[in-house]
Amino acid sequence: MKIDGDKRFEKRECPSCACEVDANNNNCPICGYAFPQPTPTQSRMKLWGALVMLVLFLIMIFGLSL
Repeated sequence: MKIDGDKRFEKRECPSCACEVDANNNNCPICGYAFPQPTPTQSRMKLWGALVMLVLFLIMIFGLSL
């Protein structure tokens, strides 16, 4: 069973050799490509984006029901 935020079953594609790599691996097992690590700023921006989307969604729902 996959849980949200659980990266055990997620895959990403290596930009160097197009091999599917587990999301929790930092290097491609085939060509050795080193995946860049997300910076705290990127994580913070994703969080803010999700919060803005949630607020807009709630405004739409409650605004339309009035």
